[in-house]
Amino acid sequence: MAAKDAHAIAVLTEWEAYRTLDYRRIFNLMKKPAFIFDGRNILPHKELFEIGFNVIPIGKPELIHF
Repeated sequence: MAAKDAHAIAVLTEWEAYRTLDYRRIFNLMKKPAFIFDGRNILPHKELFEIGFNVIPIGKPELIHF
């Protein structure tokens, strides 16, 4: 998986496939702190934050754990 041992992932497309990924599994494979950048604001930011991600959306407030 491309996100294994990464600190950040960036979603820069509106493709439906990125809306339904198993983000809890992805988070568990990543190094911490883990960041997700949502360049199209297609992801459920609050849910991702609750999983543990630091969420950086474009044009919206960041959700940061520190």
